[in-house]
Amino acid sequence: MKVFELSKEFGVTNKELIDFLRNKGFKVSSHSQNLTDEMIQTSKEEFVSSVKNKNEDKAKAETEEVSKKTTKKTLPPVKEIKKYNPDDLIPCRSIVPWYLETLGLDKRTPYKWPSYGDLEYVAYRDLQSWRRKPIIMEGMIFIEDPDICEQWKHDLGKVYKNYVGIEYPEEFFDKSDEEFEKMLTESTESFKEIIKYTAAMMIRNENYPSIQKISIVDRVLGTGLKDLI
Repeated sequence: MKVFELSKEFGVTNKELIDFLRNKGFKVSSHSQNLTDEMIQTSKEEFVSSVKNKNEDKAKAETEEVSKKTTKKTLPPVKEIKKYNPDDLIPCRSIVPWYLETLGLDKRTPYKWPSYGDLEYVAYRDLQSWRRKPIIMEGMIFIEDPDICEQWKHDLGKVYKNYVGIEYPEEFFDKSDEEFEKMLTESTESFKEIIKYTAAMMIRNENYPSIQKISIVDRVLGTGLKDLI
């Protein structure tokens, strides 16, 4: 059984299960790694009760949803556009699997993301100054503020669409071959670099995806990753 299969069984994210196993001292490199019997048993002791609680919460939510549908519908209020102060700190998550560093508008304030998924709080003034730069336009960081994403959706929409539901870059390789090739063909240069880097790391860790996926990367991006297998 693999990590993603067990996390699906428990109703938790791959990240939650991986973080739990790592905290227990197990070596886990990705969501597609095979689990030992000890890993599975340890995970069951932790997450079985959690699954039960989630099922109870789901049942409660479904009951409340039915109740809402039976009540009189009213028009939602018009949402006001949120205003930001220059010093407001906005959470931004790295979506490149390598060290990322850049400076703020004053050319002195550093922002650093050591690896994929790391969070850094960026002053709104600095985020605005990057709006037309590769760090935003090429999709190197994900702005964890729904109001800004909504206000900037014209610029961010096609950049962020590939990252919906993705916790680890290895999960891009779980898509069908057709979806994967289309995504890769239409993506930004930064995203293509993410795919190349991730594929190379997976091969190095002997946890690579299908040969067909590697062949797609080689064909679309002009790499020679298949020779590394």
